[in-house]
Amino acid sequence: MLTRYLFRLDMAKDNDQFLALRRNREVIQVYSGTPMKVGPGWIPDFVEISVDEQSRSCRLTLIELEATEIPARASCRKYLPEPSLVIVRSFTDYLDSVISQCRSTADPRLHEFESLRGWLSSGVSVSVHTAGALRTSADLVEDLPLIDHPEGPISVPSYAPEASAPFAFNGDRRLTRAESEGVRRAVRILHAVIVGRDHSGGSLKSWRNLRQKPLDRAVTKDPARYPNLHKLLNTNVEHGLRVNCDGLSAELATIWREFEGKRITAERSATLISAFFSVAVSFAEHDSMRACFERARSTIRSTSI
Repeated sequence: MLTRYLFRLDMAKDNDQFLALRRNREVIQVYSGTPMKVGPGWIPDFVEISVDEQSRSCRLTLIELEATEIPARASCRKYLPEPSLVIVRSFTDYLDSVISQCRSTADPRLHEFESLRGWLSSGVSVSVHTAGALRTSADLVEDLPLIDHPEGPISVPSYAPEASAPFAFNGDRRLTRAESEGVRRAVRILHAVIVGRDHSGGSLKSWRNLRQKPLDRAVTKDPARYPNLHKLLNTNVEHGLRVNCDGLSAELATIWREFEGKRITAERSATLISAFFSVAVSFAEHDSMRACFERARSTIRSTSI
């Protein structure tokens, strides 16, 4: 079975319908907004990567969209003379840029794209195709290998993920939108594990959409007692959020002591958030909550609460 990643390079409104239809073809991740040039400056509408782990092979397909079939066929054929190796290396450079952007914004898709990048550079066979499609259909009307299609595997530049800077949760901090959402996710998951409310069998997305998570219910009962937590959980963070990390850590310690009767200090709460933050933001929406809770338990055990 193939696993597909779809990268949208051209943000034209006319391409929305194709994206909505194509992403139902076993596409596990979609990324939009970063261009990638091919040849003398062309930018494909989409690039699709189809991965076959069993045969250790993958296909990179440049996709051009048009309103009708004949222009779609003609449009995609301009890529046929391009060197396959150059396109593969252009794509890996592009993917490195995507990974860098995901890392800087704490994008939860980071782990998926890092895995794809590492897999591409592990000696797999890569074939390069060009395809044309209609904007109103998920099907490809033309799909051709490039003229120089090699018989052997294309060498992909090696990749080693950059070490993420540690997230220090202390003092007064001005968090970005992504950091604010990451801290929210981290404290909600940690709380569910610490107080024994970690039995969800659904996905992260379904758990996130619950009207009230366990921590939210605890804070709602007495918001005046937990002003920093109430602010974190209920403020619109579109433009970021200023957080009193020390005060928030102290409030979490108070709640966790009440539930568990354990000697959890504010310092220990801050250490937990710092340690779990980068893990929490790496989760994808489709990840199971069982897996998310287990990663939180591992963090808790390693920090010796």
